[in-house]
Amino acid sequence: MESLSRALGWLSLGLGLAQVAAPSKVAQLIGVDDDDNTITVMRLVGAREIASGIGILTQPKPTPWLWSRVGGDAMDLVLLRSVMSSPRADQNRVSAATAAVLGIAAVDMLASSRTMVEPSAQHAPGQARDVRAATAVTVNAAKDAVFAVWQGFQSLPRFMSDGASIEVLDDRRSRWTLSAPAGITLEWEIEITESRPNELISWRTVAGSSVTAAGMVQFRDAPGNRGTEVVFDIHFNPPGGGLGRKVAQPFADVLGTKIGNDLRRFKQLIELGEIVHSDDSIIPGPNPAQPPARLPENLNAA
Repeated sequence: MESLSRALGWLSLGLGLAQVAAPSKVAQLIGVDDDDNTITVMRLVGAREIASGIGILTQPKPTPWLWSRVGGDAMDLVLLRSVMSSPRADQNRVSAATAAVLGIAAVDMLASSRTMVEPSAQHAPGQARDVRAATAVTVNAAKDAVFAVWQGFQSLPRFMSDGASIEVLDDRRSRWTLSAPAGITLEWEIEITESRPNELISWRTVAGSSVTAAGMVQFRDAPGNRGTEVVFDIHFNPPGGGLGRKVAQPFADVLGTKIGNDLRRFKQLIELGEIVHSDDSIIPGPNPAQPPARLPENLNAA
């Protein structure tokens, strides 16, 4: 049943991307007129499918998202019925599309019902099929001073960049939020599993999180007495087997770049006592090569 759920997730994702990227062609395929109203509805339905697909592929127990597909099937049947009587619709293609939606709806209901009684599958982080992102930075400071900022993850929001946020729940647990494409927000909770002062902090996501991941932050003496080397290593287990890994790898590359940027902000915070902002990072839009002598009145200095 897990393989069926994943197949439905990829079906939602593929269909949704097609409806958003090429709504006119999808409308012609199912036999409806591709006017402005149809294009708008097609893109809204596509956004719904993308959300369902991401939910199914990222949740360890995607029952609510599978039922959302059932609800979406019902909406699609209503829409197809409303255009059936249109003189501009291709009756044969609309009938074929209706039959296809009815068949998919039956599969969706089967998968949704089965997942309600099956236990959720937990993926063990660290297996060979995990996707990994790692980066490091050297900070000109003693290990105890560097470790103190990372301890409990309570100070991470001070140097986390936009697109991600951390809410500290207690001394071992925190909630992470990440903005993803198509207006989707991913949220998960992590717990610190081991903390060795001035050496390492290891963590993993808690059961029920939308992401199954684990990671470690290590603190080492930098060569040549140049301070402390901070190594951030994360690996997560994407759904969908080999195809899922191929889709997730570009995300891991982007995540690695983001972590690297955050580590450089952390380096500035420790070494300079503040994070240095360029003119382009604090003033929206295109900026001249020569920064202005004064900031705009409506913009406070960082």
